[in-house]
Amino acid sequence: MSWQAYTAISVLTLSASVLLQRVLLRNHKTNPYAYVVVFQGIVGLILMAFAMLAGFELPGITKVWQPAVLSIIAFGLGHIMYAKTLQLVEASAFSVLFATQAIWIMLLGIVLFNESMSLVQIVGTILIFSSVGLVAKNPRSLSIDKGTLYGLLTGLLFGIAITSWSYVGRHTDGLSWAAISFVGTSLVALAIKPSASRKLRSLVTVSVLPKLLLLGILYAVGSLTMLYAYQQGTFSEVTPLRQTSIIVTTLLALVFLVKERSHVAIKLSAAAICLLGALLIII
Repeated sequence: MSWQAYTAISVLTLSASVLLQRVLLRNHKTNPYAYVVVFQGIVGLILMAFAMLAGFELPGITKVWQPAVLSIIAFGLGHIMYAKTLQLVEASAFSVLFATQAIWIMLLGIVLFNESMSLVQIVGTILIFSSVGLVAKNPRSLSIDKGTLYGLLTGLLFGIAITSWSYVGRHTDGLSWAAISFVGTSLVALAIKPSASRKLRSLVTVSVLPKLLLLGILYAVGSLTMLYAYQQGTFSEVTPLRQTSIIVTTLLALVFLVKERSHVAIKLSAAAICLLGALLIII
């Protein structure tokens, strides 16, 4: 299978997972901490099974243990904010807020890896924040509503996590590291909120557990196919195609989530502007 096909599968499955997470967190009033513990644990176990079949190994991990720990902690905090954001904002708006991670990844590249920032990237940054303004509940107000703030924090945390994760992945086996990082994220969430263990029982009900298992499969497939896409294609080839998830998530939300079919023109405009901004940053 080509890297283009792997990328397309990843975009579709990860975009679909955003919708399913929105349903789980909003409709079932799921506790964010317990949700992250179970969800990330399920994905980690699925990826661990694949890693064991392929031959689990983590060569050279001791040389990059600092960014590895940073990545897992940032993912743990990031997924908690991710869940809190999806409880407050619609899936289409979330995809725009989440895309701000591209800005932080770019800035971290400048600070840590001495990369440069071009005028085109500055324009892309302005476009992304403009799209955030479109989906904010009070775009004319100087204050930021809680959902928008959580979404921006999620983008920051994922920017840190993805940068660290990618760096570690260059120095060890990617699949094994992915499995460990998901399991580690689950444990970090539990360590942050130990009392969440009392909420775990609410996630193993007949109405919730099947959706969580489906979500785990979708997220695992999305993560694995993206991993394979990066193995076959270059960063400059795969990353721009990944940004199509902004539009895909918005369209899927408008089609399948009836309650989110409001302000359609604004959501589509924000998604398109955000997509353009993200492409300008990473191309």
